[in-house]
Amino acid sequence: MTAFSRGLYNPSRVFVPNLIRLSLLGAMAVTTGSMAQTKQGAATHPGVTTLQPIRAVSQDSAITEGTGQYSVPVASTSTRLPLSPRETPQTMHVMTRTQMDDFKLTNVTSMLSAVPGVFVQQAETDRTYYNIRGYEVSNFQTDGVGLPFSTDAQIGDLDTAFYDRVEVLKGANGLLSLTGNPSGTVNFIRKRPKREFSANANFSYGSFATRRMDLDITSALNDSGSVRGRLIGAYQNGNSYLDRYGLEKKILGVMVDADLGDRTTLTLGHTYQGNKARSAMWGALTLYYTDGSPVYYDVSDSTAPDWAYWNTTDRTSFAELAHDWGAGWSTKATLIYRKITQDAEQFYVYGVPDSITGLGLMTYPTKYNRYERQRIGDISTTGKYRLGGREHDLMFGVNVSRSDNVMTSLDKDINLPLPSIFVWNRQFPRPNFDTAKVTFADFTDRKTTAFIATRLNLTDAFKVIAGINYTHATSSGPQYGHLHDYKRNKLSPYLGLVYDLNKNYSVYASYTGIFNPQFQYDVQGQLLPAIEGRSYELGLKGESDDGRLNGSVSLFRAEQNNTAETDKFLDGLMRYKPVDSRSTGFELVLQGEVLPGLQVSTGYTHLFSIKDESGKAVREYVPKSAFTIAASYAIPAVRGLKVGAAVRWQSEVRRLQGKTPSGADIYTKQKAYAVADLMANYEINKHVTVGANVKNVFNKKYLTTLLWAQSYYAPPRSVGMNVQLKY
Repeated sequence: MTAFSRGLYNPSRVFVPNLIRLSLLGAMAVTTGSMAQTKQGAATHPGVTTLQPIRAVSQDSAITEGTGQYSVPVASTSTRLPLSPRETPQTMHVMTRTQMDDFKLTNVTSMLSAVPGVFVQQAETDRTYYNIRGYEVSNFQTDGVGLPFSTDAQIGDLDTAFYDRVEVLKGANGLLSLTGNPSGTVNFIRKRPKREFSANANFSYGSFATRRMDLDITSALNDSGSVRGRLIGAYQNGNSYLDRYGLEKKILGVMVDADLGDRTTLTLGHTYQGNKARSAMWGALTLYYTDGSPVYYDVSDSTAPDWAYWNTTDRTSFAELAHDWGAGWSTKATLIYRKITQDAEQFYVYGVPDSITGLGLMTYPTKYNRYERQRIGDISTTGKYRLGGREHDLMFGVNVSRSDNVMTSLDKDINLPLPSIFVWNRQFPRPNFDTAKVTFADFTDRKTTAFIATRLNLTDAFKVIAGINYTHATSSGPQYGHLHDYKRNKLSPYLGLVYDLNKNYSVYASYTGIFNPQFQYDVQGQLLPAIEGRSYELGLKGESDDGRLNGSVSLFRAEQNNTAETDKFLDGLMRYKPVDSRSTGFELVLQGEVLPGLQVSTGYTHLFSIKDESGKAVREYVPKSAFTIAASYAIPAVRGLKVGAAVRWQSEVRRLQGKTPSGADIYTKQKAYAVADLMANYEINKHVTVGANVKNVFNKKYLTTLLWAQSYYAPPRSVGMNVQLKY
């Protein structure tokens, strides 16, 4: 195996630094659900039309838990301004707490699989990539702030217990993301402490002996309610449909809000998640024989031996100071310290077997350790100003971050032939890693960003959002034989236009750019230029009079230039070449209450094409078409009963794997498929609710991804029962 191959499968990733979001300001104030516009009275500004003031609201009024809704009135992921979905000039989809609870979307993989237009590429049991509009998502944020993944993927099973909702912004987010791809941004919004006491406990048991317990307690901590706290905990343990695989998760979070005065709030918090994955796969199943014919496996097949494991921990401490200056102005400052560790013993199987003998698979065991430390400081201010007789919105801020990464791999017993795939029992003796060959990485990423944006209220119907982001990004240190060195500066623009057709419908257009520094080198030994990303979008948005239902239809084009693609193996190192590509398509999205008691979240995405600079189709592992719908209905005739269903469908995908000895192309294909889930819960009384969930009802067999040359099968049908206790 080459050094490149080893690096490809080396586990590491950066998942967002937990940070504090701008408070959801936003008196959408609307009896009609229209955008926040009104005529101001002559007593204040005679004859002048202004935006209705966006007043600061409490954190409690911004949450989605307990609302029973599949939509939200405001979101701030695109600009940090509190805009309604209709005022946001990009496609956005929000996963609310209600939908997560209804369908038991307890981890990010299952949750994002339910978001229209997001393609989850689960390459291994404990490493996942996410794709939007043909490109990999590199930006997870928490409360609006985060660092891009350090190695392009999410490592470990990330739980959703801490979060009130998740906002998924489609396209580049060049205004608020430090660096990244023109794909999208996933913004996790934390639950917050409440003044009113509440306590919830949920117990569940499901297929493969999976049991889980959740506890969530929040309350005022003094008589006045000026100090509030929240404690969130979860424990999960169980086996799997995969041979030998199992997962244990321990989750704990604590947060305290303290009002230091009428206008100032201090928030302190700490979260912890620890995962222990047993017999975790590194790499996956070889999908074809040397003659090009497919290899057929059982759904449960895995190449991980008994001794393999992949443990991860994620600890985050954060502090936030928010101050309301009055007159519509407020500031938030946040400090974050995050430590991510990984400890693993892994067994990678590579090679292509012969269809007659079954021989050809080889070994690559490793013992892997990783330590990543992130430090982030972020401060931003929002407010209003008057110009030309009208009131406008302004946002500006600065973000400074540093990420230190240390990785060590001990490789032993590599390149040994395995028995025939027809008789091999998927076991291999644990190597003596004490005498193994050592390789390592030790690099530091630094980023400094300044950003500013304004929303101009040019007329009652026409709004312009314009902004810029300036980022200085550097990295230094080695990474497995490569120099992880770069120094890049970039000014990224943001422009959005929104025109109200009436109180319910708007048309919009937007353009935004983004960049992503790279550390790969070409055959001449020159560092590749940074990825340059651009997103263009044109669409129509609408909302109901009460604001509980919103939808959009959009046309988009995403461009990504200079993406590193493997070229040649030279002087012991893999060399790369820059490749340009573009994707075009359209999306339909609908979220919210369609009828009284009927909540719906649905969307259809179609990619016209993903092509390189020569016009050749690329990234064929991304579905051209996909449809997602989730719906729940509170049955009026049976008080307390809610039923629901969800369906995910995607078109055929394929991957060019190589050539046969005769020179014929070898393709692996995953035919189009649909997966259906069902749910039901019954509220016995205000304190006790019982429920059941069935996932993959029709037991569909399909591959998790064709992102890599290897893959494995997704979970078969599973059933879970749960009891929720509330006080």
